[in-house]
Amino acid sequence: MKTGGMKPAANESKTLLNSDTFTVFDSLKFPVCMIGVDGQLLARNNEFLRYFESNESGVRLDLSHPFFPEYRRRIAVSYLRALKGQERRCYAVMKTAAGERMPVELSLFPVYAGGDVTSILVFLQIPDSRVISFDGFSSAFMEEDARISPIYEFSPNPIIRMNPEGEFLYASPSLENFIGYGQNELVKNPKILVNAVSDYDLQKIRKAFQEIVSGQAAMKRIGDVRVNAKGDTERWMNALLYPITGNGELVAVEMYIEDTTGVKRLERKVSLMGRISLISDITKGILHSFNNIINVVLNRTQLLLQITEKESVLEGLKMMERTANEGLKQVKRITDFIGDGDKLEEHYEESLIDLIEDAAEFARIQFKVDENERRRSVALEKTYYAKAVIRTDIRLMRELILSIIFKVSQYIRREGTLSIMLKYNGSPCLSVTAAFTGSSVTSESDEPEGIFGEVDVRRLAEKINVKIIEEETQESYTIQAVLPASMVVEGKKEQDESMYRVRGLDIMIVEDQEELKDILHELFNNMGNRVSVFENGTDALAEFREKKFDLLVADYGIAGITGLELAARAKEMDENIITVLLSGWMLRDLKAYKNVVDVFYSKPFKLDTLIKGIARLIIAKKKA
Repeated sequence: MKTGGMKPAANESKTLLNSDTFTVFDSLKFPVCMIGVDGQLLARNNEFLRYFESNESGVRLDLSHPFFPEYRRRIAVSYLRALKGQERRCYAVMKTAAGERMPVELSLFPVYAGGDVTSILVFLQIPDSRVISFDGFSSAFMEEDARISPIYEFSPNPIIRMNPEGEFLYASPSLENFIGYGQNELVKNPKILVNAVSDYDLQKIRKAFQEIVSGQAAMKRIGDVRVNAKGDTERWMNALLYPITGNGELVAVEMYIEDTTGVKRLERKVSLMGRISLISDITKGILHSFNNIINVVLNRTQLLLQITEKESVLEGLKMMERTANEGLKQVKRITDFIGDGDKLEEHYEESLIDLIEDAAEFARIQFKVDENERRRSVALEKTYYAKAVIRTDIRLMRELILSIIFKVSQYIRREGTLSIMLKYNGSPCLSVTAAFTGSSVTSESDEPEGIFGEVDVRRLAEKINVKIIEEETQESYTIQAVLPASMVVEGKKEQDESMYRVRGLDIMIVEDQEELKDILHELFNNMGNRVSVFENGTDALAEFREKKFDLLVADYGIAGITGLELAARAKEMDENIITVLLSGWMLRDLKAYKNVVDVFYSKPFKLDTLIKGIARLIIAKKKA
């Protein structure tokens, strides 16, 4: 690099900076530097050296400045956005080589080579005077002793200044991040600010302004003001109004804005979670009743199918069975997602595609609500290039898949497509991609909304050893979940149907629902078993003391003692008895009773599933 050209940093490697093209920056009267994609300083011009570098130290932010953490965050975000091809601007207060505090405006421009961003060109604009702001506008209307520190230029919170007549004079650059309009736009059309708030809030602001101007109040605070920002984006603020004086007279009124959008969103989420918790409790009771109803319809239909021969009746029964099965799927889907019930084992097997289908169907219901209430259209596409049965904590896996779908979908603000893809690259890989056809998340202040907008997907994934990869472009946002190969299990071959028989047993059924009690009695009795039926757990326990049984099928919510307590007492008296627990409720802490309950079936259930499960237990006991 020639003398007088842009100065390379000590760790500079061979880059485009070796070109004589960069010598032009030494003719500028403000600092310029080049930063690499790794964050290292590659080169800088003479002004940069003069302001910020000495033998003792290099360029650094002012750590003592009260806004330092905010500047550091905004610089980091701007740098990352620039790496993605966006031109960005931010503010900071820096320490010069002489140890002085200096406010600067940083403009970051991505530099391309071969279509990729290879470095970032940074202009550091410094005001000629510590009193006059960058554009000089704020000093145009103030008397000499009314001037204030240009620290307002670098305030992370927006500030608006008005003259005593209420006319707009000046806004800090941070207002653009809040409302979406810059200084020039507001000067040309001050009504933008008036139209951004409701008439009710505008009257509150005007009243506070008049009290400041008339001297009735030294300052006024206004809370919970809704602001309609650019692009119909909702923002919330608290406003503090106070006077600016010069030579003892009022020369302006400033409104300091506290952006409470994040707090408001959090309040909404907490409120929504509270409502969901209430609805969840109510829904559990409704599901319990519905479980029993659909269980009776499904089980009675299955029994009738075994004895009916007339074709027209068969068709009607098959249709009822299909409808009941669809209802069963929906009930189980809702139960799995809103319930906090337990399973006998911490890890069990399930088809990965079935889990994705359940999550997708659950999300589709929410998307319909969004389309009606938020005018947000999300199309859902699914592509499966692989299939796998996995063994893990299925509840956490189900929650992870649904969380990923909802989190990615929040990046679609108006219209777009959500693509779900399952493929196999040594291990199962689930990709969920939001392709934008409308507006999407474009800045650090424009966060995704909804319950799952801030879900820590990575922390959830760590619990079941799933790797999460996030990718974001201008057109899409993707989360990939890579499952460990050890989670995949080989599909087990079904045993011959003739082996699934339960006969010649002494069976006790304890069920307080009349219809289901009759169905279970008829089922086991017709298979050649000796069946005793009870509605009360206490009476059933008394019978156990008098007679030996091979199988106990008990509902959880029975009178007297619960079905779970009954199973525990039965095991104490006969450790070889097979215990089956049924329930329409979502039960907790079942894992603690896995030595008491051999198998648990949540209602509604299929009769053939019940018989197969009992038959497997019988076969396993014979082999043991």
